[in-house]
Amino acid sequence: MKKIGKQLSVIVFLLPLLGLLPKQALAQSDVSVDASVSETTIYTGERVGFSIEISGSFNNVSRPKLPEFEGLRLLSNNPSTSRSYSFVNGKSSTTYTYSYYLVAQNKGQQRIPPATVTIDGEEYNTDPINVKIVDRNTSANSSKSEKPDIFLKLEVSDLKPVTGQQIITDVVLFFKDGLEVSSYQQVPGWKAEGFWKEQLQNTRRPKATSTIIDGIRYRKARLLQFSLFPTKAGKLEISPYKIIVSVRSTKSRNDPFSSFFSGFGNNQRQIELTSDPLEVDVKSLPSTENSDYLGAVGSFNISRKISTNTATVGESIELTTNIEGTGNVPLITKPEYELPDGLEVYDPQQGSALNRSNSRISGSKTFTDVFVARSPGDYTIPEKTVSYFNPTQNDFITKTLPALSFNVKENPNKITAASNTQAFPVRPVTGLASWVSPRSSSLISHWWFWMGIILPLAVLGVAYWQKSYIEKMNNDQAFARSQKATDKAMERLDKTITLSEEGNIKQAYNMLQKALTGFISDRLTLPEAGLSNADYIEALKEEDIDENLIKNIRMLLDKCASISYAPDTTHEYLKSHVGLAESTLEKLKKVL
Repeated sequence: MKKIGKQLSVIVFLLPLLGLLPKQALAQSDVSVDASVSETTIYTGERVGFSIEISGSFNNVSRPKLPEFEGLRLLSNNPSTSRSYSFVNGKSSTTYTYSYYLVAQNKGQQRIPPATVTIDGEEYNTDPINVKIVDRNTSANSSKSEKPDIFLKLEVSDLKPVTGQQIITDVVLFFKDGLEVSSYQQVPGWKAEGFWKEQLQNTRRPKATSTIIDGIRYRKARLLQFSLFPTKAGKLEISPYKIIVSVRSTKSRNDPFSSFFSGFGNNQRQIELTSDPLEVDVKSLPSTENSDYLGAVGSFNISRKISTNTATVGESIELTTNIEGTGNVPLITKPEYELPDGLEVYDPQQGSALNRSNSRISGSKTFTDVFVARSPGDYTIPEKTVSYFNPTQNDFITKTLPALSFNVKENPNKITAASNTQAFPVRPVTGLASWVSPRSSSLISHWWFWMGIILPLAVLGVAYWQKSYIEKMNNDQAFARSQKATDKAMERLDKTITLSEEGNIKQAYNMLQKALTGFISDRLTLPEAGLSNADYIEALKEEDIDENLIKNIRMLLDKCASISYAPDTTHEYLKSHVGLAESTLEKLKKVL
């Protein structure tokens, strides 16, 4: 009894403590303490902002306890403070910010140690921060030539890729403090010879960050982003990129980290900037054995399936192969399968879906083999080993697709002829015979005779034409694209209006551009992707299209290319462009 009593007393003693644990853990999980600096690369003697932000649900917070700074000097122990409140989903949150200023003293890599903050009796530490301090005089002397106030540069993710590897190429603008960039416009006609090119979609405005080049502080902003896929090995040159920027100079800037785009001024001017070419050394892929290489470079999932496991003689069966992932999706080739005898194989079909909105090209490509069994029985498509190259692992990744089996039965609706052996009943004729001379009439004089001949022929003719049209739509991809071009373009124009009505003006202009370029590509059997606006204009000129139509197309494409980076426009302004696009496409339909 004594032993049991001791155990009960221990449990009673611990229960209040256990009840406190969830609240304490919850309180700690609701609080965050973060430290940041306004610059990570600074000059000796330059001032840099150091901030500590405390946010969450709490009652009491103490002033931060600062560490000993090495290589930097604290200007004042008295920080400037700010406080804000928020109330979201029935939960309140408080944010305190303590701001200090430090002065850089010793050049080299320096480390700001953690600061300590006491919140509701609990101590919290910030993460350490690494900064680089540069000697201003040494940096200035190391610059061999005077740097321009503004320039354009191409930056790539990999200078030594393999054939087919996705290279992220950024078009980056550098400009000194004292310059404001109000807008920019692409110069059409950029061709990356030796590369498959896809422009990535980024609806956000460029954001400027600070950097130091040869001892000079610049602001840099990524304007555009492309995915380039080298199509051959060797040293390839990415040709210079051109833009036109509208800039103005300012006498002073109170906030060097203000918005990248600013208003217009009296000293506004336009400048054409051209980047330097960039050389890329493309390596050949290593050889692969015992697998079918699909031309895919990246990271992919590969699968295949059959449309049915049971079919009848003459019924079409589809074998679908799906390749999905990140990489050179447009350049993936169809795997070759060994199909069993007794199948009538038709031309394969393919389709692709690309995603350009995640800072790299991803998506899927689908191949569909269509075949018909001419005799009943059990069929098996053997397993197949395929491969793709993963540049991250620098090796081929193989995938074995399992065998697929299906059964074909005789068609139950097959018509068989049956012979009737029953004798025709004959009865003797009795009585007097009455001979009547019937009135003869020519068969061809009846209208139903000719209808009986002409109508079946007409039905057969229409059926044959429809069958030929369907087969051509299924087997001739160029013909199918041309036939569907108008409907697809009109659907995109309708979607353009819908996006605009929802307030997505810039996305609407992107859809308008797809409607125009997609119609031209489908009508002229051009590649579905990888062409510039200048390529479409050149293709129309080769077809001897009326110059006024070409001018309208050029104007609309240029407007679509520049509107995403210009000041916001209106729905009515876009509707006028959609109307012009509709009338222009109707005229193009008649001549293409």
